Amino acid sequence: MSLPRLVNLLDDFALGGVSRGLGIFASAPIRSVADCSVAAVSPTATIAPRLDAEIIVIHFPPNWRRLAFLASLRLRNPKARIIQVEHSYTRSWEQANVPDTRRFRLMLNLALRCVDQVVCVSAGQASWLKQAAGLTDEQVEIIYPYSDNPGLADVAPIQPEAGRPLRVGTYGRFHKAKGFDRLIKAYAAGAMPGTELVIGGFGDEEERLRELARGVPGIRFAGKITDVAAFLEDCDVIVLPSRYEAFGQVANEAREAGRPILVSPVDGLPEQVGQAGMVVDFTSHEAIKAAFASLNPERLHEMAEAGRWATRNCGLDRQYQWAWLIKRLTAQHQRPAYRLQPA
Repeated sequence: MSLPRLVNLLDDFALGGVSRGLGIFASAPIRSVADCSVAAVSPTATIAPRLDAEIIVIHFPPNWRRLAFLASLRLRNPKARIIQVEHSYTRSWEQANVPDTRRFRLMLNLALRCVDQVVCVSAGQASWLKQAAGLTDEQVEIIYPYSDNPGLADVAPIQPEAGRPLRVGTYGRFHKAKGFDRLIKAYAAGAMPGTELVIGGFGDEEERLRELARGVPGIRFAGKITDVAAFLEDCDVIVLPSRYEAFGQVANEAREAGRPILVSPVDGLPEQVGQAGMVVDFTSHEAIKAAFASLNPERLHEMAEAGRWATRNCGLDRQYQWAWLIKRLTAQHQRPAYRLQPA
């Protein structure tokens, strides 16, 4: 008996985290329940393709221009079960980027009527999206993303040395969302005494970030991070000063590598912390200074061990969550052709 066909739709392969996350669909648990592939769609497309698939998974966020595409996808694939994976929109994203909340939420409501299931990448995001789009618990599934970076489990334990500055690392796309600018400003203002700051990544904000760091001793740019495990092994603590962050794959990778995390109190970041780090208000230099003052070697070791423990087999867990969702959706009785109903 042939497996159900699943097609992942992506409109931007430059989004590293999303693209790398698609690797989960090549894992054994998912391959045992579905025949998976990836299809590219134009960001400006208004007419969706007809797809030979029982399940269609959308990996780009809805917007007003996309409503026609989503309606077309639904009408041209009436027997398929459609899943929207929400990688982007969150409560903090909305607060930072949406001038007209009512209009934005109307778009979400209309767009998500075209799909059967919404996969949120954190509990914080799911709580907000159910309220914002009027979704029920049954319509929402929470599956943390996972990007398999080799060698994280083999990173050596942290060993802060007496007389050496605590090495604070951060990495990711240079975008305002990541908050690297306010981290640099805090460091320059003396809010992280006894540390050195290593910033990895690239992006549109690089020139601005380098200008902010110009003349500040103790800040180093590491360029694009191609070996995540090696970068993490060179750090004692990883910080995520994000303005908004649906999940925060960097925090997950740091915990896998046994590195304590300090994260902003936004969206999906706090639920990753547990005993593996701290939630810090990165808008307050005093809060940042207090957090770093509390990081003695014993506490760092405890956080590191807690992070490793919390992320044991996390990739496998998420593979089985996806496999279970696929089986549940394909096991449901075949339904009649979908008809869009007026509001």
